[in-house]
Amino acid sequence: MEPKDRLQRHLEQYYGNQKFTSLAKDWELFLDIPCETNITARKIEEHIKKMKSKKYIQNLKKYPELIDKLRQRFTNGT
Repeated sequence: MEPKDRLQRHLEQYYGNQKFTSLAKDWELFLDIPCETNITARKIEEHIKKMKSKKYIQNLKKYPELIDKLRQRFTNGT
């Protein structure tokens, strides 16, 4: 699924209205990390959410080599 489509689903409360993301209606796509599979994409997304760090996400955008490391790490099944 494309990131813009996933974002639209969040905005339309496709995933339900009891989650934190449903409270805001002005979400914007900040970072798009292309992945070869949905499994890899979900693993990276879960990792980023577990970090609970705005600075971490900003650093991913600022330093693309961090994204490359994440893709390698989660493509190899970790």
